[in-house]
Amino acid sequence: MSRKLSKEEFIASLKFLNNEQGLKNDYLYDVYSFIYDGLTDISNSKETGRSFEVNNSELVFYVLGEYLYSIRGLNEEQINKFVENEKIKESMCNVVADKYISLSIYNHEQTRLTNKYFPPISSMDLYVNLMLNILTNGQIKDKSNALLIDFLSKTLSIARCILKQLCDGYETEAFALWRTLHECECVLILLDKYKDPLISTYVKHMQYGMIFRQGETDNELNNKIFAQLKEEMKHYELKSKDMKKYIEYGWLLSIPDVDKIENFKLNFRDGVETLAGLHDYSDIYMTSSEILHGSPLLIYSNKTYFHMLTIINLYESFFRIERVFESLFFPKINEGARDKYLEMKKLYFSHLISIHKREVDTFKNYMRKK
Repeated sequence: MSRKLSKEEFIASLKFLNNEQGLKNDYLYDVYSFIYDGLTDISNSKETGRSFEVNNSELVFYVLGEYLYSIRGLNEEQINKFVENEKIKESMCNVVADKYISLSIYNHEQTRLTNKYFPPISSMDLYVNLMLNILTNGQIKDKSNALLIDFLSKTLSIARCILKQLCDGYETEAFALWRTLHECECVLILLDKYKDPLISTYVKHMQYGMIFRQGETDNELNNKIFAQLKEEMKHYELKSKDMKKYIEYGWLLSIPDVDKIENFKLNFRDGVETLAGLHDYSDIYMTSSEILHGSPLLIYSNKTYFHMLTIINLYESFFRIERVFESLFFPKINEGARDKYLEMKKLYFSHLISIHKREVDTFKNYMRKK
C-alpha cells in the first residue's frame, strides 16, 4: 500500500535523484505533499471510477523535474522570488498533477507484440551493447579514424533504437528507422571495402556538408574549403545546381573506375546502395521510405507484418555491420576487450543466425496463410 513520504524520506529521495546543492527542500516537499493529497482524494472519489496507488518515485521525479526546469538560468535572488510566488506554486502543483494523472495513470500505450525479454530482441541487444561499449569506452587503441568510430557507434545506436521501438509497439516506425540503418550500413561497407583514399574523401565531404548547412560565412578557412569544393565540381563537369548532390554523394567518385559502372548516379539507390552490393534491398528501402514520408501505408499498416519484416531486415543489416566492425576495428581493440568479444561471438553469433532463419521461416508461413 502506497503511503505519503515523510519530509525526511522525501529529502533523502531528492538527494538520491539529484545531488545538486541549494534545492529548496521545504518548498518541494510542500508541492509534493499537496499533489499527493490531491491524487489520493481523486483515487478515493467514486466519480473517477478508478482507484489507484500513488507511485512516490514517479511523483518525486515529476516534481523535481518541473522545478529544475522552471528555475534553469535563474540566479539565487530570482529563485527566491520564484519560490515565494504562491500563484506559480499553485500552477506547478496543477501541472505536475495533470502530468502524473495523464502519463502515469491514463497513459496511452500501443499494443505490443514483443518485449525486451523476447530472444530475437534480447540476443541482438546483448551483442549490440557489447560492441557499443567497446567503441565508446576507450577500448580501441588506435583512434586515427575517430569519425568511423563515431559513425559505427551511431549506426549501432540506431539498431538499438529499432529494438526499443519494436518493444514499445511501434512497428511501422521501427521499419521506417531501418531505412536510416540501411543507408549507414551501405556507407560503412564501401568505406571498409575501399578504405583510403575513400575514407579521407568521405570525411572531406562531411566537412563540405557542415559548411553548406551553415550558410554563407566570412570564416577564411571555410571560404577556402568552399572554393576547393567548387574546383572539384568543375573538374567533374558538374553545375551549381548539382552542389547538394555532389556534397552528399561526390565522395563516390574517388572509387576506382566508378564512372564505368552502368547506370551509376550520384544518389543513394543507383550509387551508394548499388556499389555496396545491396541493390536487392531497393524495393524494401522504397517501402520504408513510403512509411517515412507519411503515405497511407503508415496509417493503415499490419503490425504483425511490419514487426516480422523489421526483425528480419534488422538482423541482415546487423550481420553486415558486424563484418565491418571486425574488419575495421577488431585489430585495434585492446586485448582484454578482444578476448571478451571473441568469447561472446563464439557463444552467440550462431544463435543470432539461428534466430534469423527461424524468423524468416515464420514470415514465409505467415505470408502463405494470408
